[in-house]
Amino acid sequence: MTTRSSRAIDPRPARTRNALLDAVQGIAETGKPVTLAEVLSSSGVSRSAFYIHFSGLDDLALTMLVREFSVISEDDVWDRAIGAEDTRAIARRAASRLITFVDEKRELYRALLHGQLSTGSSDALVDAFARGVLRSMDVLRQPPPAGLDPAGHARFIAGGAITLLRDWLGSDRPASPDVMTDRLIAAMPAWLVGDTDDTLP
Repeated sequence: MTTRSSRAIDPRPARTRNALLDAVQGIAETGKPVTLAEVLSSSGVSRSAFYIHFSGLDDLALTMLVREFSVISEDDVWDRAIGAEDTRAIARRAASRLITFVDEKRELYRALLHGQLSTGSSDALVDAFARGVLRSMDVLRQPPPAGLDPAGHARFIAGGAITLLRDWLGSDRPASPDVMTDRLIAAMPAWLVGDTDDTLP
């Protein structure tokens, strides 16, 4: 008798999801608007198969952003742990990667973040960003201020960062990615991103 655990894992769902995510990236790189029709055409995935994996284009965009938060966070933690650079440079690189990622898909994320996000989607974004902040807090060269509630403060930082992104995407005259990166860093606590004169010991 074949049991659930003895069956081979079907790779097709993962392939389908990856094809859709890759299609969004490819379309964004051409500068075309990311529409569902374009995503389906580029990925070769049928509309019915798309809706098995995502509730809509917003859900796909949210999934991509949450995944990017995770990748950036892993690299940030690694860079902080090995301490090859000053904290400010590490934090700025992570912020720049996030801003660049969003800017490359500006219209997609403008619709997602500046539109009416559901409470569940908004919480998912804050939670994903906050998890990254918490991981970075674990490898700080100096601990955060005494009495700080790490989880609560991580959510506070995440919520503020996402609000900055939403305002940037909603602006009729958005700042350049470099300026936006500086603004994001400036809004973070110095104990997390390092002082401007932070140097290697």
